[in-house]
Amino acid sequence: LAPETNITFNFQTVFMTFKQIRALSDLGEGLDILSKCSELEDKMVVTGSDFHSQIVSHCKYRLELAKQLEINEGSGMIRKAVISDLSSKIAYHERLINAYNDLHHFELKNDRRISDADDSDDWEARRLSAWASEAVTWISLSDGNEAQKTRFASSFSVSENNEKPLRFSKFAQACSPANVKKKNRRGLDCNGRVYLSGIKKDRMLLLGHVFRPLLHDVFVYRVTNSVFNRLGISEDFEALQQYFGEWAMTLSPITVAKSNLSGTWRPMVRFLQDLVMSAYDMSQQSPETFDALALEKVVQLETLLKFVTEVEDLPKAFTISVVCLDAVNVASKLIEERTYGKVTQVESVLPWENLLRNLRLCLLVCLRLTGDVSPTGAVNPFTVKSVNQPDVFSTYAWIARDELSLSHDNQVLLALESACLSSSEAFYPSSIDGDTVTHKRSILESCSCHRPSSSLRNPTGLTNDDHSRPLIFYLKDHANYPAHLAAHRALILAGLWGQTPDNLDLIKSSIAALKIVLDYSASFSLAALVEVYQSRIRPVCRAMIFGFDDVHELSQDVVLPLINDPLWIRDFSTITKMILSMISTCESATMVSSSISSSATDTEHEMWPPLREDPVLKSLESKRRSVHPSSVDLHHAVIFAVPLMNDTKSLEAIIPSFFDLFLLGSLSLEMPPMPQGTDQQRTMIDEAILVQATKASNSIIDRFDFEDIEWVAKAWGLDSKYVHTRYFVEMIRLGKDSSIDDLLGSCINSLDKELFVNEVREILCVRLDATIASLKKSRNYRIVVSLLDADTSRYVHDIAAKFTPSKSENYAPVSLFTTHSLVMRTQSMCEDIDDEVKRKDIDALCLMSGTLLKAVQAQEQQAAIDI
Repeated sequence: LAPETNITFNFQTVFMTFKQIRALSDLGEGLDILSKCSELEDKMVVTGSDFHSQIVSHCKYRLELAKQLEINEGSGMIRKAVISDLSSKIAYHERLINAYNDLHHFELKNDRRISDADDSDDWEARRLSAWASEAVTWISLSDGNEAQKTRFASSFSVSENNEKPLRFSKFAQACSPANVKKKNRRGLDCNGRVYLSGIKKDRMLLLGHVFRPLLHDVFVYRVTNSVFNRLGISEDFEALQQYFGEWAMTLSPITVAKSNLSGTWRPMVRFLQDLVMSAYDMSQQSPETFDALALEKVVQLETLLKFVTEVEDLPKAFTISVVCLDAVNVASKLIEERTYGKVTQVESVLPWENLLRNLRLCLLVCLRLTGDVSPTGAVNPFTVKSVNQPDVFSTYAWIARDELSLSHDNQVLLALESACLSSSEAFYPSSIDGDTVTHKRSILESCSCHRPSSSLRNPTGLTNDDHSRPLIFYLKDHANYPAHLAAHRALILAGLWGQTPDNLDLIKSSIAALKIVLDYSASFSLAALVEVYQSRIRPVCRAMIFGFDDVHELSQDVVLPLINDPLWIRDFSTITKMILSMISTCESATMVSSSISSSATDTEHEMWPPLREDPVLKSLESKRRSVHPSSVDLHHAVIFAVPLMNDTKSLEAIIPSFFDLFLLGSLSLEMPPMPQGTDQQRTMIDEAILVQATKASNSIIDRFDFEDIEWVAKAWGLDSKYVHTRYFVEMIRLGKDSSIDDLLGSCINSLDKELFVNEVREILCVRLDATIASLKKSRNYRIVVSLLDADTSRYVHDIAAKFTPSKSENYAPVSLFTTHSLVMRTQSMCEDIDDEVKRKDIDALCLMSGTLLKAVQAQEQQAAIDI
């Protein structure tokens, strides 16, 4: 029988050769080999089990001779063991033959399998139960949804064609003694049972044939029971449930639904009913070996229940669960009557009803999110069992992902969460409330609207459509934790930006969400901030300053053109400075605990999955390394300084550990102190303040809006007084005195008054000199100029003459009244300056501006009278 043999033979030759085997042990080995040999069926057209029956008969004949010889002559232990082994093997193969013959007889007479095209699809014409009707709707909704491909694909498919009768060799391979459960050395356990192979491919092929009768009608479904009975496992209810579940998963949901959700003759339901009733009969016959607890487990189909909780094809799991519920419902009612209430129908069906409600929630989430149930990138099977585990899926991530498909505006989403939390119409799909017709319609309509994955980047917007409720509506208790939801929105948006870095709006929205987290002072605030910075912001900063050599997270082809875009790099730098400022603020602030309170789990019996610690945020918090303030300040300073420098080489001299910046974990390192207050650093700060002042366009400015400049100045040894003073000076230089008048008045004590007076004195001289020059050009005002003190006029002109015409252009002209107001405010500041010369200079300027203002006003009044 070897594949490479060139000997011509037929099955009679094989049989005659087999009969020449003398040793009983060899005879048993030959029996195993022939049972699984496909050569007999391929080359000699041996069909069925007839040939193998002849082989077994010969072995029985030889066994009888051996036993007779043992009786007549006696034998040693070795011979007794050989006889026992051969006896076990013969019994094993007889079971195979008998089981196979029942199956083969059915397959020869029933060569047609019910296909998905059989029967009518008119479900409305059928009398469906509430659960069955919901199952049909889920099947319909999942068809065409992206989750059908990504989440509901079959985990295992049988490649063989089950419509052809199964060969005996394949049957024997699937029951190989080497892969038999609870076996002794001969493939039989102490009860003489034969289990299926531990190799899934072989086992699934056999299951497809053994359960095939359940796809026909109720008159032939007992063939399946007969096969398992012949194998001796008809009373191993756990194994039968496992086999049924594995086989059912190879079917399409529509195939299961058409023949088992309605009607009187439902083969799968009847098979499971018989299984439960057989368990009851066994408990009556052998109560000492099959007690009440064991019966209760079978009545509830506990093994099958656990199996379904691990099924990722949710529409199929829901449909199979409805079949199981119907079977348990009928069987448990009969048993309740016979046991006088020791086993109740209500308690038996409750686990399946709860499972169906949990599956309803899973289907709602999966279909509404189009299969994207792990927005942060984790890959896990989406099953009831995995959702039930506390550290696998994040309910907050589901809700955040759904919110982002509606809007990226955090204030809008906070309002949505608040509205759902206070809504009297909100309910839990996993509770009994979700069973009502109205609530089921609401759930199904929330899944029916087509929401492509692109809606995450381009939200569809919030509407007044009551037919498509958001997920937060069905999980409203999570709205009590807006910081958790905001943190997940930030992580998701940051991930989306990493995929399309040209769209800075995504990372801006992420930062806005992080601000909400920071506002709530959540304990995971710093972890979320650092995660977004480390995974998304930091690599771009490293590439921007040092190139792509050690930045493997980014595609140079994608990011380099963006870095070379001045507008993009300006906005990105602003974002980077913002998140570093937030990290610094968060690191020094006192955070409050964000753990889920024990009182929050009061609704656990209603809402599933219950409120619990978020695994994603918990993981971020556990792996977060401490952040060193000196490092944050240094990174902030560098990001601020880079746009102000012509090249990065000039930063090397003033930035310690320059080449260690923006590496993974660099925020946790204590950086050496920077040089403090150098002329180069001061010049860079002054230039930045000038840019900020130039950009200021509001008519009234009531606050400082340059925290990043203050952070850098602090890192370089320049206090906030210097920054504020320079800002006011530049605003005055640009002629924006009126816009800062109130702010200046309220911040007098936070200024470097000596610096202010020094700088403003020059501005006043330039302004007054320009005013005098302008008045001299007019004959009517020359007399006004003659009234001025000659020494003061010469002093003003000498100071103004120091500035070249190009520099003078930076001094915006203002009215004489504005100049006089400024000089009077400056005069009041001089009281706190210990410099007599400056005080006299300002007093002289105040006298000059007052004289000019009065004279000009008088001249204008006279001119008006003359007119």
